[in-house]
Amino acid sequence: MAAIVLCFVLTGIFGSLTVLHTVARIIWSPWRALTKQRRDAPPSCLLDPSLGTHNYVTANGLKFHYVSSGDKTKPLMLFLHGFPEFWFSWRHQIKEFSKDYHVVAIDMRGYNETERPTKRSDYAVDILQKDIIKLVPALGHDTCILVAHDWGGVVAWAVAAKNPELVEKLIVMNCPHPRIYEMFITEGNIGQVKKSNYMYIFQLPWLPEFILQLHDYKLLYDCFQGKEMGVHNKASFPPSLVEAYKYVFSKPGALTGPINYYRCMFTQPSKLPSGPLMVPTLLIWGDDDAALDKKMADMHTSVGTNVVVKHIPNCSHWVQQDAADTVNQYMREFLEV
Repeated sequence: MAAIVLCFVLTGIFGSLTVLHTVARIIWSPWRALTKQRRDAPPSCLLDPSLGTHNYVTANGLKFHYVSSGDKTKPLMLFLHGFPEFWFSWRHQIKEFSKDYHVVAIDMRGYNETERPTKRSDYAVDILQKDIIKLVPALGHDTCILVAHDWGGVVAWAVAAKNPELVEKLIVMNCPHPRIYEMFITEGNIGQVKKSNYMYIFQLPWLPEFILQLHDYKLLYDCFQGKEMGVHNKASFPPSLVEAYKYVFSKPGALTGPINYYRCMFTQPSKLPSGPLMVPTLLIWGDDDAALDKKMADMHTSVGTNVVVKHIPNCSHWVQQDAADTVNQYMREFLEV
């Protein structure tokens, strides 16, 4: 109850500041703020055949889009993306691991070409977790190597905790275990509260969707290429690739499902088992994450005895894209043990 009250208070504070800032941006340059480019066709990078084949599968009552590559008789490596991303964020890992695994990068519930339920409550973590539980057998496998980043990590932590028999190994990137995040916030880490301000703003109806569209989705560009949040390695994620993300999120209704993940996180949290995590786990952390404090990474020894933490200095939140070679190396070392 206390967490919900705090959420409402912070939503009020950050929301009010955001409204004032948004109004100022529109008044300063209304034409530029409200003009959006039409994007009717996908950019060529999304049609690259070397990344695999595009497919659909029904699981948990929903039609999922995914890209797959590699031999389907080999172990499944299942990739879960974060916000604001989609399957394409795993392009470097798809190419690297497809020779050894059946790699599958999904568009998660509500994202891109996967179906978008309209009810906010359809994006609670317990439902997202069930999606993955149903997807593994729907893809023709009994178990998987589960690889996740950001919001995908939230879901992956829940799957590994509640259904450890489904996960041979877990690899999470720049996403703290929910218990660690809650502990870090309740200990009074004001810096993390400030970094998480967007989570509280996202509790508001319609305003987050409106803000993300301003200046032709400039916030998407700033996320990936901006000075504070953006990638350091422009060769691994050149600015031109942001157009792929703008194409995906400029589709009608494409923002609401992803933002609903946040709208459910405080009111419909997942109750994880209190015991230690039994699945062998690798946590990879880009240390220059502007959204999540790197101090949380080293707190994960309390999650389970099988948790290995790898820091990547001079690397942003978008670690699997920003430091692809290092991420792939750490993954291989972990998987070969």
